[in-house]
Amino acid sequence: MFLNPLHHAWVMLGRSRSGSDPPRRAGGFHLSAALLMAAVLAVCAVPYGFASHAVSAGEEDAMSSMDGMAPPRFDTDDIDSRTTAAVVEALLLYRSEGADAFEMISPEENIRTAKPYPFVLNATTLETVANGAYAEFSGVVEDTLTSADRPVDSILADLARGGGAWVEYMASNPDTGTVQPKRSWLYLNDGYIFGSGHYLPESRVKHVVEDAVQLHESRGLEAFEIITFGDIRYSGELYPIVFDADSLETVAHGAIPDRLGHVPYAILNTGDRSIESIREDLARDGGTWVEYVFTNPDTNTKQLKRTWLYQYGDYIYGSGYYIQDQRAQSQVDTALLLYASQGEDAFGMITPGAALELAAMHPFVLDSATFEMVAHGSQPGRVGQVFDDLMAADKSPERIVAELREEGGIWVAYMSESVDTNTRQLTRAYLSMQDGYIFGSGYSFPDSRIQSMVDEAIYTYRSDPSAGFEVISSGALNRVDIYPAVRNATHILAHGTLPHIVGPLPPVQLARSYDDLQAAANSGDGTAWSQFSFVSPYTKTDQIKRGLLSLYDGHFFASTYSVQDGDTRSTVDYAMFIYESNKEDDAWKDIITPAEPVITDEIYPFVMNATTWETEAHGVFPDRVGLTPKSIQTTSLRPFEAVQADLDDNGRTWVTYIFLNPDTGTHQYKRTYLEVRDGLIFAAGYYILDSQAQTIAFNQILEYKKDRDAAFARINVIPEDPISTYFFAVDPETGTVQAQNVNSTLIGMSDWDAITSALPVSDVLEELEAEPGAWVSYQLNNPATGELEGKRTWLIMHDGLVFGSGYYSSDSFN
Repeated sequence: MFLNPLHHAWVMLGRSRSGSDPPRRAGGFHLSAALLMAAVLAVCAVPYGFASHAVSAGEEDAMSSMDGMAPPRFDTDDIDSRTTAAVVEALLLYRSEGADAFEMISPEENIRTAKPYPFVLNATTLETVANGAYAEFSGVVEDTLTSADRPVDSILADLARGGGAWVEYMASNPDTGTVQPKRSWLYLNDGYIFGSGHYLPESRVKHVVEDAVQLHESRGLEAFEIITFGDIRYSGELYPIVFDADSLETVAHGAIPDRLGHVPYAILNTGDRSIESIREDLARDGGTWVEYVFTNPDTNTKQLKRTWLYQYGDYIYGSGYYIQDQRAQSQVDTALLLYASQGEDAFGMITPGAALELAAMHPFVLDSATFEMVAHGSQPGRVGQVFDDLMAADKSPERIVAELREEGGIWVAYMSESVDTNTRQLTRAYLSMQDGYIFGSGYSFPDSRIQSMVDEAIYTYRSDPSAGFEVISSGALNRVDIYPAVRNATHILAHGTLPHIVGPLPPVQLARSYDDLQAAANSGDGTAWSQFSFVSPYTKTDQIKRGLLSLYDGHFFASTYSVQDGDTRSTVDYAMFIYESNKEDDAWKDIITPAEPVITDEIYPFVMNATTWETEAHGVFPDRVGLTPKSIQTTSLRPFEAVQADLDDNGRTWVTYIFLNPDTGTHQYKRTYLEVRDGLIFAAGYYILDSQAQTIAFNQILEYKKDRDAAFARINVIPEDPISTYFFAVDPETGTVQAQNVNSTLIGMSDWDAITSALPVSDVLEELEAEPGAWVSYQLNNPATGELEGKRTWLIMHDGLVFGSGYYSSDSFN
């Protein structure tokens, strides 16, 4: 048994407030309940259908308190009535003040408000003439009604026929700055559309809190046991939490039972305001919103969470949604509403004319029978292709379709190519089905991790600006392989791992200039992405870093991750999703383990018993199931006892050891990530030589994008001592080498000549056009040894050129 977020048995009785206040500016205007009700009941007011909603609407906000009475509670009728009340108040103000009302409704600058606020549109042009939250919308034609749940002509016809109508569309929530589905009441009067609405994710959260309160009323303290599950709950649904109002100890938790008895550290330390302020709001209004960073039980990663807290008696009830998840759901909602309004024409509107880079999140649409792509929000070239990534999700295609038919919306996890990193990363996607089409959107796990790190750093600073930088530099926010930092145009202000560099910017080459980052942040949502090459302190080789910077209070809060490390953790996370979704009869073991050995250059998972280290599943070598990983135990660069201690203490760790690369048949250093769950060790790793070659090739593409001539000029500087992991770029049509940082006389012929002697050019180009990159093997003189050796090279196609870097057999442990 669990609380249904859509259940709302509690029925509100409307209450009016005493006194009469004049209209006021900055989104806070209101009329007295007496005037409101008198006007509504008057013959000249509004139609009966509209008035019936507003009769009980002259009250305070649904969570406001009255002297001597418990704060009223939440249900759908109430939120709808407050929405229509906001429309009535705006309409009556207009009838009293004429066009001057529009200025009185609109704030002088954008404001944050969780209450229904009014807006007014010109009914002919749909231009905004007043908005109670966004000053900047005045004179703007928003795309809300033109992408609503039905065509705008239909909405206007409904308004002309009945005066008022409900409509759903996507709109920016001023209290969060994110786009969310909104349910609004519109009323046509005197050539203007008066409207107000409420944001559905927030209404659903309040339903969960209300259900928890009702359960406590009917079952007493037994309700806390009903709310709290015996195990961590992975479902993607909203869940309630309950705190003791005095001690703040957790007495019930709908997702993580281990939290019982704990105080909400995240709310106290990374909340958007102090606990004193939260308590004041609860005492005054009964309820309040709070934002903080917390572990999403469905992803086992930290994310920014927005939670509604409501005090009832001796307990504080809460529920919230994870903003990262909600953004993905909102993109699906946007696509669904566009489809509802435009039909299949929406698919062309979703798909851009050209591929987009740095598209961290995008919607897509599939044919549910064939999984063929009919729309894609960033990669138009994928339209018409079968979405193979989803075919290999943590749930089978048949199960995905069956669950969509039964539940309407579900979460899935799968590995997918990132157009930004040119690698495969774990994607968490929300899916919904309509008319035989699957609408979806998702986000990258590695990207999500640093997004939440940046959020946590910002909220730590917001909570206490005087101590925020000190907390960041103390390392208190650091996680297993990511950390925060803060900078401005001239200084590093805080750093999670290198506090000694706080001060003037060191003389290093930055990936993007400060002006470039600021321009990117100001032109978008306040954030900017960056990618660059660095020498990993763990592998002592080149790797690609991907970073996110977010502009707040004049400072850039930032975090980065190694793409190779992020991809490895993605594979481990993917294996854990397969495990969680396929526990019945241990089906997950057969899904991870192939029937026969696999030769692959992709990062693969393996799973061991956490006590015995016996292998339970292996993504490449099925014959290793039942064996213990001797390589980790005997060739690790640090004592195996230290690896075991890290797992015991932290539940996760990294280890580097020597193991067979199945794609080369040679033994190489491998860096592997281990994480414990349910008495199992989930693991995956990458071969350091492979990652170095991939990094060198991709980094030269990043440099090429900035300035082709400058990039090639730097490459063509031949080092005094030849190196085996050199770089080259070639025009595949002519075979002409464009750039190469090795003395060609030591080779005897170019890499491209050797590659095309071993493999047909058409086969190489076909694979490069279909995949983000490809490995090729051939024989060539090693400039470092002067000997003919086998060489393994990573190739990437970009801008009509082939970029490559590789290593020789003598670089491995043979």
